Amino acid sequence: MEHQMLDQERETAEETSDQLGRAPQRTSQKQKWPGKKWALALCVAVAIFGGLCLKVYQLHNRVEWLLENTVAKSTIRDLAYQYGLTTTFLQKLFPQSYVYMGANGITISPLKDDLVQHSYDWSGLSEENGRYQYTAPDGTQALAGVDVSTYNGDIDWAAVKADGISFAMIRLGFRGYGETGNLVLDDKFQQNIQGATQAGLDVGVYFFSQAVTVDEAVEEAEYVLDALEGDSITYPVAFDLEQVAHDEARTDDLSVETATEITQAFCQTIAQAGYQPMIYGNVTWLMDRIDLTQLTEYQLWLAQYQSTPTFPYQFTMWQYSHQGSVAGIEGNVDLNLLLTTLS
Repeated sequence: MEHQMLDQERETAEETSDQLGRAPQRTSQKQKWPGKKWALALCVAVAIFGGLCLKVYQLHNRVEWLLENTVAKSTIRDLAYQYGLTTTFLQKLFPQSYVYMGANGITISPLKDDLVQHSYDWSGLSEENGRYQYTAPDGTQALAGVDVSTYNGDIDWAAVKADGISFAMIRLGFRGYGETGNLVLDDKFQQNIQGATQAGLDVGVYFFSQAVTVDEAVEEAEYVLDALEGDSITYPVAFDLEQVAHDEARTDDLSVETATEITQAFCQTIAQAGYQPMIYGNVTWLMDRIDLTQLTEYQLWLAQYQSTPTFPYQFTMWQYSHQGSVAGIEGNVDLNLLLTTLS
């Protein structure tokens, strides 16, 4: 109706203009209010946000019901995948559990009373140029370190020291993960331990294990002790039993019980010789592949490549990157922090 009246008024104006010999004057049309688009967009955003909140609320209620009724955790994982939720988000829903990406996907593990939780305040963690630093609430600074092997080539340890590195964990050797499982000394072990020590770094060693029995674990520990004769180290001897990626390994089928017994045997042998044992592992290995409740007397070296560690239990050393850059070392190198004093 309104547009018809406007058309009639326009025709009348044009006729009057022609009679007066002037060009027709167009009447102004009603301006559209641009705020309508914004209002529509706002309504859509509110609707989307409201829908998301509803989904989160529904998920939370669903998960609580599942936990109360002891339904399989796989169902909870399916819900997490369905809603596209991260382990970080799920962790907020389960403050009395540790939520992590384990060997079988998202895992919700109730916190264990017989494992000590760490007290690190991650607000003291900072990063600059790919290097992390941690300052404890009492002002204590974490120490920066590297771990190296023959794959890092010839190292200028004086340059490493000058670049702010305080300690080095050096691969002493390894057991082959093939059927024979031969023990092998790292080609650069003696060169690295001597160079790092002479440059004034604190030095520890690690051994890459492929032991499948307790006897083999003891054999590996004795191999390490023989190789250390004549050398002085100030940092731990770390046991590195881990999953071999992208290939078959003799340790693939180790049970949790056997892997724990192997770890215990290696660490006990090292401790009895007067050295300080340490267990290396990523979150999946430490949570799913060994029983930490049986290994509480040993310090942990956590490998977790995240901006902030999520592992809830006490650990001493943190390997936070395998793509670090340090003067004196060509190419990428593993970077670590010693977060607390070695016991």
